[in-house]
Amino acid sequence: MKQLKIKCWIEEDGEKFYGPGPHELLKQIQKEGSLSKAVEQMHMSYKKAWAMVQRLNQFSEEALVILKKGGQHGGGAEVSLYGLGIMKEYDDLQLKVRQLIAQEEKLLKVLKK
Repeated sequence: MKQLKIKCWIEEDGEKFYGPGPHELLKQIQKEGSLSKAVEQMHMSYKKAWAMVQRLNQFSEEALVILKKGGQHGGGAEVSLYGLGIMKEYDDLQLKVRQLIAQEEKLLKVLKK
């Protein structure tokens, strides 16, 4: 079965900045309240996730993820209000892409012949 696929991400200076991977990481951080638990769910290395969060925070107007150091009660992580806004905008973009794909079903019908 043929399917039309479109991948969207944001680049800065030719490097991927925000896309499906970082978006999923933020969703998991929001759900789990912890970077280590988020990476477990994603089967991603902690080192890679840590670097991703650092890059997101460093190159954004505001921090997307707020990291809390461990201690007696443990650490944690949370998505900032700014990060939640970015996530919503990206979800809206993904919805528009799915709608565009649905509108372009005619292309797939032509290719099936």
